[in-house]
Amino acid sequence: MIRPAYRTLDPAGIRAFLAAQPALAERLGGSRADWRVREVSDGNLNNVFLIDGPAGGVCFKQSLPHVRVDPDWKMPLDRTAFEAAYLRAVRPHVSDLTTELLHFDPDLFALVVESLDGHVVLRHGLMQGGDWPEAAAAIGRFVARATFPTSPLALPFEQASALLAPFARNHTLTRITVDLVLTDPYHAHPRNHWLSPELDATVADLRADPAVRRRAGQMQARFLTCRQALLHGDLHTGSIMVAAHDTRVIDGEFALPGPIGFDCGLFVGNLLMHLFATPTPEGRTRALRDIAQFWTHFRRDFITLWTDAITRGRSGDAYAAPLFRDDPASLRQVQDQFLADIEADTIAFAALEIIRRLTGYAHVADFDALPDRTVRAARQQAVLRLARDLLADPTHIPTIAALSALAAARVA
Repeated sequence: MIRPAYRTLDPAGIRAFLAAQPALAERLGGSRADWRVREVSDGNLNNVFLIDGPAGGVCFKQSLPHVRVDPDWKMPLDRTAFEAAYLRAVRPHVSDLTTELLHFDPDLFALVVESLDGHVVLRHGLMQGGDWPEAAAAIGRFVARATFPTSPLALPFEQASALLAPFARNHTLTRITVDLVLTDPYHAHPRNHWLSPELDATVADLRADPAVRRRAGQMQARFLTCRQALLHGDLHTGSIMVAAHDTRVIDGEFALPGPIGFDCGLFVGNLLMHLFATPTPEGRTRALRDIAQFWTHFRRDFITLWTDAITRGRSGDAYAAPLFRDDPASLRQVQDQFLADIEADTIAFAALEIIRRLTGYAHVADFDALPDRTVRAARQQAVLRLARDLLADPTHIPTIAALSALAAARVA
């Protein structure tokens, strides 16, 4: 339901809105007439503007009562409220790996965060041949630092439940994930599309494979029933901004409780698609490096946080400190198994992300770097077959290292 006070703000309305907030007006400097307002909306859901003043800048984001790219698809407005709540929950743990929340208006569903003008969207930068060798490691640290402290590994169950409960009500965007990512690509649906006719047989074979359907169903259940920690929920290369030595995760409106491997899998799946889409050997080498760097830093930081919590007696009710504080060998065993489970989830969700991005509703732009349609179809077919194999026989590729080796062999 649209609240009576809600209205979609145009540039003049944004200036008036910001001028009415003393802290924001001071951050921009000068008067509203001095401020430059630029629309930079890039995603499917919201209006986004950058505002620059004599003293500084901010980013303004507002929910619309429909999908931005499809006005006939009506949507509730609360997605920016969930994004604001996500920033409040994780920024104390991840610091400058995300953006600072400056203001949220619950009537206008308007969110104001620090400006990242001068950064580029990681997906766009990679497509243009750019290289940010620190970015994947930073995302690994981000996922570890956002998920461990919001899980029962770090919190008493009462605190974990209280933290996660509001995000469990993010029904609309979770429904989008359940449908568009986990369900629609595996049956006929009017939203689905792909490179046709070149991929028609590949898509038909994928849908007809009972092992793929069983694994997809298993991961549906995993996504909906395993509430390990607070997830970003949409962690792909289009939700990451990069500069020379700075990496920021943005767009947390899909936040929800779920399996940690879901966030990991979305990021790895997008790196795999970039691997198959990039036209140069150098680009493929960097994509493989980034997959390895992401997993190495995620795993290392997660275990470090966990071990430190046990050592200090400040862990949560899952694998509680009294059981393991004086038994480091057993602690390492349970950590290895826990991370192996996340690794398996990561590989499966990466495969589901690939399939949905190439045969479902919202495609990635990475393959646009291949202007030759025949080459583009061949590369998409290769990565779709990789995804199918990962789902059909999950025990065959149990680790990120094995996945990278197989992907490197198939893209060569």
